Amino acid sequence: MKSAAIAMVGVFCGLVAAGEPARSEAQASAAQLAWLAGCWAYLDAEPGSGETWMPPAGGALLSVARTVRRGGVVSYEFQRIAESEAGLAFYALPSGQPEVRFPLKSLTANEVVFENLDNEFPQRVIYRLAQDGDISARIEGAKDDPTRALDFPMTRTSCEDKDKKR
Repeated sequence: MKSAAIAMVGVFCGLVAAGEPARSEAQASAAQLAWLAGCWAYLDAEPGSGETWMPPAGGALLSVARTVRRGGVVSYEFQRIAESEAGLAFYALPSGQPEVRFPLKSLTANEVVFENLDNEFPQRVIYRLAQDGDISARIEGAKDDPTRALDFPMTRTSCEDKDKKR
């Protein structure tokens, strides 16, 4: 599931104090992640690399992501964060591979963590909000190496300019 590493994005910016749980996992809603809507450019990546998130509607946020190297798309991913009777979860559909579900593990004012310990890699998808408004996505944990981790810093960008050289 290596290509899932390319497109993990998000951070929760709720109305609760930092470090405190926002709500129980069963009560969490996609609307709490409305701050994620818009275009995000991967820092230190080629133009066109990044993610675009639609605003929450119908209990879900939808996203498309791509990574460009040497002028060509090397990976893409369809993502969603959705509510269900089982609770809020992150779903990744990387580069045509089967979809993987990551149920919500925790949610605070500046961090959301989704976890699926049955997945080979990643097992956790973590989104953090920085004080400057940028976000950092982190994926971590593998069955053969629990310390494996990748970070993806991103900055909000104009959707019209997201494909231009930064």
